[in-house]
Amino acid sequence: MLTNRDPTLNRFLCLFLLSLIFFIHACARYKIPTEKPTLLPERRIEKKGVYHIVERHQTLYRICKTYGVDIKEVAKSNGIANVSEIQTGQKILIPGAEEVLKVEIYIEDVASESVETKRERPGHPNMDFIWPVEGKRLALFEEEERKRHQGIDISSPSGMPIKASNSGWVIYSGNAIRGYGNLIILRHSEELVTVYAHNQVNLVDEGMWVEKGQTIAKVGQTGRASGPHVHFEIRRNNKAIDPLLLLK
Repeated sequence: MLTNRDPTLNRFLCLFLLSLIFFIHACARYKIPTEKPTLLPERRIEKKGVYHIVERHQTLYRICKTYGVDIKEVAKSNGIANVSEIQTGQKILIPGAEEVLKVEIYIEDVASESVETKRERPGHPNMDFIWPVEGKRLALFEEEERKRHQGIDISSPSGMPIKASNSGWVIYSGNAIRGYGNLIILRHSEELVTVYAHNQVNLVDEGMWVEKGQTIAKVGQTGRASGPHVHFEIRRNNKAIDPLLLLK
């Protein structure tokens, strides 16, 4: 009982008890918020693989075949919409690869290339092709799989001039295609190209226009050749045909 105590003390005790009741009531209603876990920034997972830098005349198909990877997966990883359109110097991620590999250039890939120039030449080359050199025919065109030979071999002394069989653009001049040695490929139309292989030296550069009968190289025996000669091919829609069908 508080009646026998000092009135001031009684008021103090009453205020204290009321404050304590309000405090307890407030604590019961108030929920202390639980701390949310701190979210760490998302870690970017680096794709494993190597970057292949595209060299001239390489195709995405040939690159993927060399590395043994799926062309669709590579195209998706690199944002390539058209697998037939890659650029020289382009960096392409090869998923899963552990080292950069050498990608061979194949004549079929080069022979399918279009002319990379906006310059135009008047008229169109006719379908009369001249002999690139004069000489003995060492080997003829053979389509049978067992003894396939995709052109004709013409014997001629080393250093003799090789003529353009028809007018056209030089789409290849080099020696990076295995077996052919120093090689020149001319495009005469959307369908037709000619091939001149085992040259001693090439005298024209890629991107040049040459006239029918113009000297483009000299006879040699570079690449897989047992003696000086010209290996000559005519390809229609990238398929080798018998040159004798068009040579005059």
